[in-house]
Amino acid sequence: MPDGSSRTPGAVTGFAFDRIAEELREAILAGTYRVGDSLPSERVLSERFGVSPGTVRVALSQLVTEGIVDGRRGRPKQVVKLPQPRATFSEFHSFAQWALSAGHEPGGAVITARWEIAGSLDEELLDVPVGRRVLTVTRVRTLDGSIVMLEQTRYPEWLGEIVETIPAEARSVTQLLAEEHEVRFSHAEHRFGAESASPEVAALLQVAPGTALLIHRRVSRDPLGRHLEWSTDRYIAGKIMVSVGNSWHSNPLQWTLPDLS
Repeated sequence: MPDGSSRTPGAVTGFAFDRIAEELREAILAGTYRVGDSLPSERVLSERFGVSPGTVRVALSQLVTEGIVDGRRGRPKQVVKLPQPRATFSEFHSFAQWALSAGHEPGGAVITARWEIAGSLDEELLDVPVGRRVLTVTRVRTLDGSIVMLEQTRYPEWLGEIVETIPAEARSVTQLLAEEHEVRFSHAEHRFGAESASPEVAALLQVAPGTALLIHRRVSRDPLGRHLEWSTDRYIAGKIMVSVGNSWHSNPLQWTLPDLS
């Protein structure tokens, strides 16, 4: 296979390994290198991009970690799959932003928004002392006019007071918090499971009690590490699926038992 367009030495600036990795992804998507083809050697790539072989090695290791190329030592790096569009944190975190990016129309309604007294779970997940106020917001979410999810989110007092000012019909609370209040979600821990719909949840989702639900629980933080929310989203089975890629070089999946306490 051809090596692709030539580069002027020194043309790669900034985080060179990131840029090299991205250009190689684009070349694979464009068909310059197909599944089964080998990438050029580290020496050839270092000459093309005007960087050291070590920089190229870091770039290739990113592709290995993503499962795009095979990483066996002593052999040319071989393309084993096409890169997938990489979702940003906001697309994964925000239901509305993900829906819009995928060409769907998000919607929904706030069912309740009320202040409650923080308990031990809030102290653990929100870093809020027991006895302080937390804002609990319950929303029904729709996709293209069809109910798909029930979202129950708890915010610490300082953030709850801001969330209270956001219109109930807002598509994305996450986006408005970032754009208008400089509150940015940057880290989260996610857990997924399944459960049967209780009568109360079933009524809100307009399904029969006992219907299978996909459960997504998350705890979110900002760049400073402040706890922003903990949330439980309940999706109707068959409406939404979660896709996670892994390879023998990198496995982001972790099996865990539910917290039954």
